[in-house]
Amino acid sequence: MPDQKHDATTIQRIEQSWLAAEYHGHREYLACLLEPDYQTSSRSGLVRSRQDVIDRVPQVIDDAPDVPKLETIVVIHGDSATAHSILRTNDKAGHPKEVHFVDGYTFHDGRWFAFSGADL
Repeated sequence: MPDQKHDATTIQRIEQSWLAAEYHGHREYLACLLEPDYQTSSRSGLVRSRQDVIDRVPQVIDDAPDVPKLETIVVIHGDSATAHSILRTNDKAGHPKEVHFVDGYTFHDGRWFAFSGADL
């Protein structure tokens, strides 16, 4: 992602772009974003690696839905940041639902990298 700054707005853009990458099958975006030792945990406690996350993204999505807008609160502390995001969408039955998750970032080499995540 170009034009990265050491600020909350950049993290919010990254979070939105991450979601878009998952919706539209852009694995290369995640490969550039996620640290080699990245791990995330699900609500059930399942821990997934960087490669697990990348592999879960379909390679090609023909009729990808519109990407919902995230609501993201960012806290920056030195070269680390935490993004608390809420995704408002619909379940398979069409009922509204909220998905909450948090991602941890570190800033080095002039850009942000994700090192951890958790579904809440």
